[in-house]
Amino acid sequence: MTPSLNDPYVPKKQDIVYIDFDPSAGREINKRRPAVVVSNQLYSQKTGFVAVCPITNGAKHLLDRGLLVPVDSKIVTGYVNPFRLHTFDYRKRNIQKADFMDTATFQKVVQLYRYIFDE
Repeated sequence: MTPSLNDPYVPKKQDIVYIDFDPSAGREINKRRPAVVVSNQLYSQKTGFVAVCPITNGAKHLLDRGLLVPVDSKIVTGYVNPFRLHTFDYRKRNIQKADFMDTATFQKVVQLYRYIFDE
């Protein structure tokens, strides 16, 4: 079922959101956490899903290697971890927009994201 036009919020690329990562299994992220949306709004409208990378204050070993992107937001602090990409049904995960990531910072996330998936 696709979201209706009456849905209050449809996530779009570069939005900084709070989303429920539970339920989780094993070493997966859990709890309600901030994340940056990496999928576009049309994808969310058509599928009801959103792709996000979590914002963390942990994973210092990745920070030391330049593999996390600092978040420059007045509302959310931490680092984007593009190595933990998640896709969720955003209507079932209590998503809430918190801020919008500037383009320069988002491009750094995309650069790391491409490092993971491109040859």
